[in-house]
Order: sequence, then C-alpha cells, then structure tokens
Amino acid sequence: MKRIAIIGLGVIGASIGMALRSSCPELEIWGSDTDSLTMERAMEMEAIGGILPQGDVSGCDVVFVATPLRKIPGVLRNIKDSLQPGTIVTDVGSVKQWIMEQFEEILPPHVIAIGGHPLAGSDRSGITGADQYLLQNAVYVLTPADGVDNSQVEILSELLGRTGAQVILATPLEHDQMVSQVSHLPHIVAASLMNNLKSHPGALQLAAGGLRDTTRIAASNPELWEDILILNRGAVAEEIRSLISQLQLYEQALEQNQGEILRRYLAEAQQLRKTLRTGRLNLINNADITAIVQDKPGIIGTLGAIMGEAGININDIQIMGVREENEGSVRLGVPLAQAGAAVQKLKENGIRAWIRD
Repeated sequence: MKRIAIIGLGVIGASIGMALRSSCPELEIWGSDTDSLTMERAMEMEAIGGILPQGDVSGCDVVFVATPLRKIPGVLRNIKDSLQPGTIVTDVGSVKQWIMEQFEEILPPHVIAIGGHPLAGSDRSGITGADQYLLQNAVYVLTPADGVDNSQVEILSELLGRTGAQVILATPLEHDQMVSQVSHLPHIVAASLMNNLKSHPGALQLAAGGLRDTTRIAASNPELWEDILILNRGAVAEEIRSLISQLQLYEQALEQNQGEILRRYLAEAQQLRKTLRTGRLNLINNADITAIVQDKPGIIGTLGAIMGEAGININDIQIMGVREENEGSVRLGVPLAQAGAAVQKLKENGIRAWIRD
C-alpha cells in the first residue's frame, strides 16, 4: 500500500489524514475538498501531503469518502472511472444501509466496497474541529459489501488500527439499529431539551453543567444531522417510541407520588451509566482530583510542574470555572494508583485538593 485518498476534509477526513500521516509516514496521503481554503488549511495542518486532482483517484490503494452523506453518491460517480481494480473504497457516514446501496449501485465491480463509521466526532464542524487523536480508542465499525474477501477487510482494519481506532465488524442493519440507540436518539434528545427551553428563556440563566453536558451535541451542524436522521428514520423513529415509553414510566411515578419506584428507575440508570466505556483506555484506571487554585497566568503550568516533579502524569484536565474573582477549580485526571500521592503533593505546595468520588 502506497497511496491513500481522502475526499472531504472536514472533522473526520482531516483527522484521519493527520493520524495516518503521523503513524504511517511511508504512505502518501492525498486529499480534496470542494473548498479551496479548506485544502490549503489541510496542507498547513499536515492532514494531507498533496492535493488530489478532482475526480482522479488513479493509483490510490484506499479511498476514504468523508463528505456529508447526501454528497457521497455524487462523489462516487465522479471517481468511479478512475478507480483501479482492487482499490478499497470506504466512507465515514453515520448510516450504513443506504450507503451500501449507493456503493452497490454506483461503484464498478472491480473495486472493494467497505462501509465505515468512526464513532468519534466534534460539536464543531469543518476542518478546524479536526484532531490527530480523534480516533484514539474510538470504535470504528466496518460493514463490508457481500462477497468482499476477509483479507481485504483486514487490510483496511490494519490501516485504521494505525490511527488508534478499535475496529469491529457489523452488518449494515446491525449498525443502523445500534447507532440509532447510542447516537441518533441522544442527538434528538439533546435537541429536544433545548427546544423545550424556547418557551422558558428565563430558566437559561440557571443553566449549569448538567444542561451543558446533556445538550453539547445539540450544537452540531443541523444540515448534517438532518441527513443522518432522515436516512435512518425507521430505526430512529422506533427508538423515539421506546424513549417515550420510558418517559411515561417516570411521569406515572411522579403523578402517583411513587418515590420508591422513581428511585429504582434512577438507580438502574446510575448503574448502567457506570458501565459505559471511557473514551480513552488510559482513563479506565483514572482518578479525578479537584484542585482549588489561584486564577492567574501560569497556574496550569504550575500544576503540570508539580505533578511532573513527582513523576505523576496528568491524563486529563478540565478547568471547572472560576468560583471567586481570583480563585478557580481545576479537575485533574491522574493514574488511580498515584491519586493519593498527587493530592499530597498539591497540598505540600499550598493547593487545596481532594479525590473526587
């Protein structure tokens, strides 16, 4: 394998390019986008090593189509005549049954069609939301077309593994049903929570971390999500009905003043939430520490220096917000085995700190 093409240099396309250029320096990574400024930015960010001539993917071993869903058929028609025998064509779309139908209808029989979907993203659209480490430990689903040889799937799986992604295989139907439950329905819920506040604008001044965390994905591109939801509308509609049933159970418990039943529902949700996989493997055995620090220039560097001198790596960090004019709280993620030592070291340096439950 020598040459990779990436068509569409948004969040996912550019992130794949940066990850592959870093982990596979022997590969040529070419890219194209309908926006010339995006292509220039991709070169500056080293997401690609060269600009791909429009419609010409000759000589490419793997072609990633990383455009919005509705644009994929047009891209396939544009490149189909330059695809060489044995080229792997894949995509990054959130819906797979519809995509595989487009592959079958448009692509010539001498290419290898493998649908793909990285379960990673950003609430920012465009190349500025790209990140070289976006796919680290992210699940990446592949849905090979019927008749595709396992060896070809393994080639793509190995390439994606170089980005840090965890590749799994599924049928298009299995994929679409699962993402409707863990991705598409949550997006509708987040949007609905914000829509519900249109008639309660005064409540927004009370909004804190709970609302921000729950509705973060509602800030994503509406046009992109319109296509995702419409193209998977059957599965998503089914999950909406299931959620309505769940909400009605809570409604009934509240109306009938059934505190014990309500607590049981909440406890079940709490326990299930604890089983969710963390986004990064090094955060599985991670401890969170809250540190109260002065709000002044260089304080983050000071925290890093204190931990560094103690040989403790900061796996994760979040500025929680300023509590007073000159004081704020910071959340530090450190290895669980070193949490006690980290707190002790911070206290020795005059910083109030404790391990969060």
